[in-house]
Amino acid sequence: MKGLNHVIIGSGPAGIFSAEAIRIGDPEASIIIFTDDRSPAQSPVMLTYWMAGNLPQASLFFRDPSWFEKRRVEVRSASRVVSVDRVSKEIKLADGNEIGFDRLLIATGGSPISLPIGGRDSKGVHSLRYQRDAESILQGACDLREIVIIGGGFVGLKLACHLKERGLQVIVLEKEPKLAARMFDLKASRMVEKKLKEGGVGVETNVEVVQIQNQSGWVCGVEMKDGRVFSCQRVVETVGVKPNVQFLIGSGIELKGGILVDQRMETNAQGIFAAGDVAMTRDSITSEWVNNATWPAATRQGMVAGSNMAGGNRTYIHNFNLNAINLLGLRVMSAGHPYYDNEPGIDLAIDEQGGSFRKVCVKEGHLVGFLLVGDISGAGFLLSLMKRQVELSLDKWNYLLSSRTSRYDLPPNLGFDHGSVFVGR
Repeated sequence: MKGLNHVIIGSGPAGIFSAEAIRIGDPEASIIIFTDDRSPAQSPVMLTYWMAGNLPQASLFFRDPSWFEKRRVEVRSASRVVSVDRVSKEIKLADGNEIGFDRLLIATGGSPISLPIGGRDSKGVHSLRYQRDAESILQGACDLREIVIIGGGFVGLKLACHLKERGLQVIVLEKEPKLAARMFDLKASRMVEKKLKEGGVGVETNVEVVQIQNQSGWVCGVEMKDGRVFSCQRVVETVGVKPNVQFLIGSGIELKGGILVDQRMETNAQGIFAAGDVAMTRDSITSEWVNNATWPAATRQGMVAGSNMAGGNRTYIHNFNLNAINLLGLRVMSAGHPYYDNEPGIDLAIDEQGGSFRKVCVKEGHLVGFLLVGDISGAGFLLSLMKRQVELSLDKWNYLLSSRTSRYDLPPNLGFDHGSVFVGR
């Protein structure tokens, strides 16, 4: 099992963390990363902070070049993989070269979704995934005054706050009735909207952009379905990502939006794994196939996949939504499915004190989601209870939520795993 030829497609967190796990499990392995990105190990999570002027460019990278050299990981940048042959165990590159592998990890991430809006091809319309996108958004900053962000999800809200820090006029336009539909309920969304507006960030929900206007080829505004027009010099689409799986069509690797994987992060093709934004995993609470496109999920999935590629037997557990964000000083944490208000069999415990909103969703005594706005203390305790599926009566959940002391009284040996477990080698 030792000294195998490991090939990784993709140099984001899933690919890098898998390489790290492979090297630990197989010190003699050959590890090659193929990526069409010219800047491996760059973190999209940090882009908005860099755009606000809060971080140097070096902080955009979560691994420096010496990391690869020390771990004997070869990186072939600007190398696009166009197909995978699961039978012959080879990948084919855009330049025609074919590379064999013993174990393969597909960590090609996702591409920003672009809405079918008229004027989408105007100059000044961008997504935000790479540093080059951030640079293009800020290009000619002396003439940049107003920015429209289409999409009020996690990335869109972070970007809005950080661009406001630069002194720009920003408005967020969300088609759904609430912001961050996979993170907030309606109450939390309204609290966030209020905070953003108080900080000078425009927010509109339940609205739709129908046309991007331009002048001399450059964006100059967006037209709404209700006839209003918002002036701007840039438009940024932050409406989500879609897994990069086009090159796998016809490969025999099972796809369902993304790449279907088991708890070991292995596909239906033996020896071929997938992790990160490209992977489809089972939600631990609903058992539905989900694309958990977050940084923590990508790193944990990469570690599980890499360990198993090197001969381990590790499983990916506790797979559900988990996000934390600070919006102009308002802290929010969401885990599981706190927006299940109208689902049958769901009981709610809600606590509102001192401008904070705290809520848990309980099903048959088990915590299936929680949402903390303002006061996020005790979040780790609630998370541990949810991961362990501790069963409590609703009155006890109410007590835990409202008490300012009991949530810290962890019983002995309550410890919980953070997302993966070894089940033997």
